Amino acid sequence: MTESTQTSHKLVDDGRTVLAAQGDAEALRRVIPASIRLLADGEPVSPAQIAEVSGVPLDEAEAALRGVHDIEWTADGRVEGFGLTHQPTQHRFRVGDAELYTWCAMDTLIFAAVLDRPVQIESPDGATGQPLRLETDGGRIIQADPRSIVVSWFFDPAASGFRASVCQFGHFFSSPESAAGWAAKYPQGGVLALDEALDAARAMAGDVFGAEVGAPG
Repeated sequence: MTESTQTSHKLVDDGRTVLAAQGDAEALRRVIPASIRLLADGEPVSPAQIAEVSGVPLDEAEAALRGVHDIEWTADGRVEGFGLTHQPTQHRFRVGDAELYTWCAMDTLIFAAVLDRPVQIESPDGATGQPLRLETDGGRIIQADPRSIVVSWFFDPAASGFRASVCQFGHFFSSPESAAGWAAKYPQGGVLALDEALDAARAMAGDVFGAEVGAPG
């Protein structure tokens, strides 16, 4: 097994661990992809909408959502951010006419796989701040500037929640060389080339979050 394959498998295993720590993992496996598909339209969504799309009873869906303390809520009780958010982060995510953001770098690829449609991503190099841009339809990398972009992943089991345990460590870098400092700081993490990261994201979307993932490009 290659180092990149080991990293990909560990990423998926870590994803299962993080999800299980959020509460009702089985309900969330249905609620998460439904939430992403609804949020991708560009507006906050109600628990009732998420319950309808996911097929989870409303009381169970709302309980599962309330169990994830990272979720961003509007004043009127709608979900504004659940990995995919209206609140600005360093990871820009454009799908259709919607200008959105994600909590971490891998989110952009995972959500592209869930949505199975073209998305444009812009994010700074985690070391230099250089703007990096790529496009994917969830099945393949359509373009990347530069092509040498890599993605970091690290799971801190001592932290709680998606953002503290995983997202704060997830970055794009322009190249493996640019990511070397990060990799030295987090030797238990991993750095994946874009194609490898997308394969891992597709596995995460399907195996961990229960989404129906289309065929790779």
